[in-house]
Amino acid sequence: MITHVPKMVNLTRTERRVRADYKTRLKNWHGSGRPPRGLSSYKLEFGAELLLEHPPTAIVGSVTTVPDHPLFKAYGEQPIKEDRPFQRRAFHVAENTTSNSFVPILTSNDITIRVCNGDFGEVRKWQLPARHADCHELYFIHRAQHPLSLITDFGLFEEVREGDFMYLPRGVTYSFLLTGRVSILLYEIPKRLCRPYDYWMGDQQPWPFSPAAPIPSEPTPLAELHPPLGGEGATQIVVKRRGGSSTLLTYTAPPFDVVAWEGEVWPFILHLDDLAALSSPNVHLDPKKLTVFVSEDEGAAIQAFLPRWIHSLPYHHLNWVDEALFNHKGYGARPELTDGFMTLHPAGLAHGPDLRTLTTTTREDAPNPHNLPFREEVAVMVESRSPFVVSEDAEKVEVEGYDQSWYRQSIEIP
Repeated sequence: MITHVPKMVNLTRTERRVRADYKTRLKNWHGSGRPPRGLSSYKLEFGAELLLEHPPTAIVGSVTTVPDHPLFKAYGEQPIKEDRPFQRRAFHVAENTTSNSFVPILTSNDITIRVCNGDFGEVRKWQLPARHADCHELYFIHRAQHPLSLITDFGLFEEVREGDFMYLPRGVTYSFLLTGRVSILLYEIPKRLCRPYDYWMGDQQPWPFSPAAPIPSEPTPLAELHPPLGGEGATQIVVKRRGGSSTLLTYTAPPFDVVAWEGEVWPFILHLDDLAALSSPNVHLDPKKLTVFVSEDEGAAIQAFLPRWIHSLPYHHLNWVDEALFNHKGYGARPELTDGFMTLHPAGLAHGPDLRTLTTTTREDAPNPHNLPFREEVAVMVESRSPFVVSEDAEKVEVEGYDQSWYRQSIEIP
């Protein structure tokens, strides 16, 4: 009999993958820190061990002044200023012309949100490999002209599509296969990410997604990559730091020569279709009930609003966290804030539904629980305990007058 349900658990369960050409040799291998003869053991602090064909420590060059990386330019974090505008704000982040780099939109002590819009580099070419030394990274694919591929030091991901999350634990090395125009959000979180466990529905159906849902990468020989990962990028890695600085490391061998790995935490792809959508015929569910990822100190939480039956519109409310909501598809809080917009509602300021819609709703009887309206909407929201700083790039695509929109609606409604 279960007497205690944890508040949060690991995002993933222990997995083991072996490259096809090593399956016979490594049939009985399990991580122990001592590699089989001729291989190198690579231990990652978050809870994984990799077997590599070459040691990951053979560095022959280190350059601290790095020219702009194709995707990750150095953007130093801004200090939190006392004169920051204390108002509700909205941004058309999918229209932010970032060329081919991830620029910061919102930054707090708990999480940084970046966006990349535009051409994702030269098509059919692997990006210069990178790793983040300070943060776990969670990508959300808003738009992609073509499916993406991603190579990590755990192996290969293929067919990454719109609406997918990609999780890369802190310290994982990776490279994108560039495929054309994209619109992608990147969430950088310094604390370990966990899966909330508020609703325990049995070992086969834990909330908010099954442990079988995250898709791990498969170790793949570099010779099988199409196109091949060649040139200087085959042995160079850009190491990113949260403060904005980057270092270019040159190795004696390619970094993606993994032959096997085992761990309780690993990179994965998570489809929106694999998330469970809660709804209730009796009450409006608080967004916290829709949390998918939460940092171990609860400083940051990420929720997914999915197609579901709706009891009622959100009530007017005042948060004690800063709340940033991104409209991926069909989120109907405001008719003028369509796909690709992000709103920011800071702690201490009340906000709520569009007053025009709310007025219509209040003139109607509550729907019969057997006949609730169904909303085809998808949005991703971030809650941060520490206040967000708005970047200059975000201000370039800010929606003017958003903070006063509730007032204007109140005087327009008869």
